[in-house]
Amino acid sequence: MTSFEKVVGQPVGREDGPDKVTGKGKYSLDVVLPDTLWCKILRSPYPHASIKSIDTSKALKLPGVVAILTPDEVQGLRFGKRLIDEPVLAWDKALYIGDKIAAVAAETEDIAESALSLIEVEYEELPAAMTMDDSMEESAPILHPEFNSYEGVPAELEKPSNIFAETEWANGDMDTGFKDADIIVERHYTTPRTHQAYLEPHNTIVWIDADGQVQVWNGSKSPFANKNSLASVIGVAPEKITINFAYVGGDFGGKGDINGVPVCYFLAKKTGRPVKLNFDYSEELQAMNPRHESTMRVKAGVKKDGTLTAWEAEVYFNSGAYGGYKPVPGSNLPGIAEIAGPYNIPNVKINAFQVYTNTVPCGFHRSPGEVQGIFAGESHMDIIAKELGMDPIEFRLKNVIHDGDATPVGHAYLDIKAEEVIREAVKASGWDNPKSKGVGRGIALGHRSQVGGETHVAIDINEDGSVTAYNSIFDSGMGNHTMLQQVIADELQISIDRISVVPYNTDDVPFDTGVGGSRGSYVISEASLLASNDLKGKLKKLASEYKGWDEEIVEFSEGSLVNRRTDEKITMEEIAGRSGGSVKGNGDLQDMAPNQYTSFVAQVAEVEIDEETGNAQVTRITAVHDTSKIINPIGFHSQLEGGMIGAYGFAVMEDLDVDESGRVSNASFADFKIPTERDIPELTVSLVETSEGRGSYKVKGIGEHSNLATAPAIANAIEDAVGIRIYGLPFTSDKIWGQVSKAT
Repeated sequence: MTSFEKVVGQPVGREDGPDKVTGKGKYSLDVVLPDTLWCKILRSPYPHASIKSIDTSKALKLPGVVAILTPDEVQGLRFGKRLIDEPVLAWDKALYIGDKIAAVAAETEDIAESALSLIEVEYEELPAAMTMDDSMEESAPILHPEFNSYEGVPAELEKPSNIFAETEWANGDMDTGFKDADIIVERHYTTPRTHQAYLEPHNTIVWIDADGQVQVWNGSKSPFANKNSLASVIGVAPEKITINFAYVGGDFGGKGDINGVPVCYFLAKKTGRPVKLNFDYSEELQAMNPRHESTMRVKAGVKKDGTLTAWEAEVYFNSGAYGGYKPVPGSNLPGIAEIAGPYNIPNVKINAFQVYTNTVPCGFHRSPGEVQGIFAGESHMDIIAKELGMDPIEFRLKNVIHDGDATPVGHAYLDIKAEEVIREAVKASGWDNPKSKGVGRGIALGHRSQVGGETHVAIDINEDGSVTAYNSIFDSGMGNHTMLQQVIADELQISIDRISVVPYNTDDVPFDTGVGGSRGSYVISEASLLASNDLKGKLKKLASEYKGWDEEIVEFSEGSLVNRRTDEKITMEEIAGRSGGSVKGNGDLQDMAPNQYTSFVAQVAEVEIDEETGNAQVTRITAVHDTSKIINPIGFHSQLEGGMIGAYGFAVMEDLDVDESGRVSNASFADFKIPTERDIPELTVSLVETSEGRGSYKVKGIGEHSNLATAPAIANAIEDAVGIRIYGLPFTSDKIWGQVSKAT
């Protein structure tokens, strides 16, 4: 009998919390090296322009300026995650306002900033394509005529085009599907660019040490991928680059790149000194990978009894000037396949396109593709239900998938809980309760599977009884290191206080996939379990050797090895002492297999509309998730509520606006609005629990599907309240007032 109380499943405070709130935790910007220079980047004032000449002579004379990097020194060098299409510095043409033209290294940040104004650049303005419609015109300038020569192209283009990637999902026969339909409903939907709004902007410091090793600190969630990407760009072997651990001040999909790192490397090489770069937030908002703007056409066929027969969607994503911020093959947003939802639809065709424009390049932002597609798809489901005169709940329940069914694009999952989360959402939200005039309720459904990956955990038992856990994940705020502690504490049956976490740098293990794709809970728990089992096996063998016990009668209990026959025991730390000071267990996880499980969410939004002003007050959002093992309830609910708040902002206020000149017109948090505490509606979370899930701990991810259904639920609630449909985000008061005024 053990007295140990398990901590997996208990609310445990964050391992990194004390360091972060006391200022002890170091971010890349906090790294201080002797003789560090500051870097600033000169950016293009034009959306499309040839670079005729650059004169740096005046800037070089400014006291404190040490070096300037110009495009001719890095000509031909491009970077990207999969598609390598963005130049380190634009050497022939600038493709958007904010494109990198030159970089200064100076003794202080202020001097570097001042030097930028002394660099004289001669530009020749070129015709620009600011919108996707402009870009797809026959007369539009081709932004990347050399596209087929890029590394990582999804497919070579038959002819030069600004449409550079296409993905199609298809099942059945569309002609048959629409012929079988009694009603055909077609609509268009739009979503804007939005920024991830992490608190820490992009920053890095690069130092080439005395041994020629490139030492990098970079605020990124993907250090190992960054290492390989940087090696390719600068032409050095990956083993000559070390990316060192630093805390990452938020990510939400937007900080897995090496933007600015090659610039700092070349300046460090040129000067022989460390070089530090920190974007200000105006640079973040005007130049760093926001969520893609989208336009979506959905056409659906349905029988009078509510049976869906066909679903056709055509989607265009505005990639901006470059496509290299997408970390997936095909350079598209695979989540857009969810535009058809988790419904039984026999005939489906979805086409998604990526389009270059002369605007800020776009990247991933929490549930890339799903948030756009599910907004359109779940809005369309309500519209169809209204056309049929059916209740939107009844319509969804009639068509939703169950165990044994595949999604419209052919994905089959185990333990499907779609119907259960819908029914629980109806119950938890008070869907059938009476409503006042101007109050509406709307529901939306979504799901997202979680990816696997590679990660490494090692556990050291030290002679003093402490336990050191090593891991290759650079935790960007999700609490992965806390989950690591919990699993190890449970498996070794020891107090979590005995466990300290030390992150690996990129020299210590071969690779780590990094966080993203909601993989964290699975990979960290599974690798921690592997390391714990490896350690216990080694301790059991050593205990048998040291004590002369038969290994078959040795058990592990509360941090000790116990002889089952005699109850004699030896502690882990005693074994460590007799083994030279420590014993180590290793857990090396490499699991890229498709996940057999997915996670469902249904959200109900309640809104109150003031018809005189168009103001829509979202008073409550109820979210119901299916879940299995919750490792840390604090982290779990934080992810849920954080996702809902982010999605609420996406729905009602966020819009990174690019004006007619191609400039981001609201490049500050004074103008780009995100929710504050005063804006947040009441949030209610309910769970549909299951014992199924991935891996030994049966986990299901939560990070990204927490924000899938919010926007369409609000859209459907607005129509329920005042009978008008808003097809484009965000749902601002002027849009609602305009529609209400027309209706009346």
